[in-house]
Amino acid sequence: MFFIPRVVERLDLSAREEDYGEEGRRAYAPALMVKVWLYAYALGVTSAHRLQWRVREDLAFATWQGAEPDYWTLNDFRRRHRRALNDVFTQGVEAAREMGMGKMEHVAIDTTLAGANASRHRVDSVEKLRAERAKIHLQIRHWQRACDAPDPNEALGAQVAVRHLQALEERLETLPQRLKALKKTGLKRLSRTDPNSRSLKQTRGFTRGHTVSMAMTEDHVIVEQGWGQARSDNGLLLPVVDGAIQRCGEWPEK
Repeated sequence: MFFIPRVVERLDLSAREEDYGEEGRRAYAPALMVKVWLYAYALGVTSAHRLQWRVREDLAFATWQGAEPDYWTLNDFRRRHRRALNDVFTQGVEAAREMGMGKMEHVAIDTTLAGANASRHRVDSVEKLRAERAKIHLQIRHWQRACDAPDPNEALGAQVAVRHLQALEERLETLPQRLKALKKTGLKRLSRTDPNSRSLKQTRGFTRGHTVSMAMTEDHVIVEQGWGQARSDNGLLLPVVDGAIQRCGEWPEK
């Protein structure tokens, strides 16, 4: 609880502070937001909605200047400063090394499958796109008949029909773009909520996710992490080893 704030105070967050101006609503200090998110990740909390309530209920958060950022503020900070949070990881490894931790005597590398934040129902395929296009055309004809009806009151109202037509036409215009994105990847199915995710096989079947690999020292310090889209983790081995060497400045003995 107290270790994370002390480490964050030693980090260089000047680049993040330059992104804020004097105009607009009162903003939380970048150092405070980094503390909140790092402590949340340590607790296994990755959802901004859950973190909003955790900040209000957990005494540890209350000790940090009594700040209570809402969901929008938490999510906006993480979205805007993704590279900054990755830089914090690098500085965190450096801080651990200065404390005598993260010794490169024995480094273990392992891979796991991490589920993506993607709905299995929002997946595009050529067949689904064709079926959706046919369904939209049927709905458009239905609402066109409603617009042309002699009595608008009996046909759900002309204004309602026009709004439905506009929404359907907008959906129809997105179909060629979605089909183009699908063909560009060469995949049979592509997630709309997370296009980078892939269909990966687990012990309980297939799931939408990513292949995540980490390098950890013998004293349990993560010195490198990486992710990929392939079902096999072979391609992540060398990049993760090279990343650990670059961050720590030395080769592992084992």
